[in-house]
Amino acid sequence: MGKKWGHYAVGGRSQPVTCIYCGRLTPRVKAIPVRKGSWLDTKVIPGLDRRKVFIPSRKAYACISCAKHRGLL
Repeated sequence: MGKKWGHYAVGGRSQPVTCIYCGRLTPRVKAIPVRKGSWLDTKVIPGLDRRKVFIPSRKAYACISCAKHRGLL
């Protein structure tokens, strides 16, 4: 019948991603997406409008154990 836990996408094996905290390889469907922003904080600079400034961020992934430890779940 197949697995019905909801962790796996239909269609076979998912691509492994690297955890940004510990470096463990985890399937992408099990990993927790995390937005890593830049060091620039818009609250520090007065008079800066967040809508007019581009703040670069990238999508990274955390494994289940690191996400639980850091309170991301």
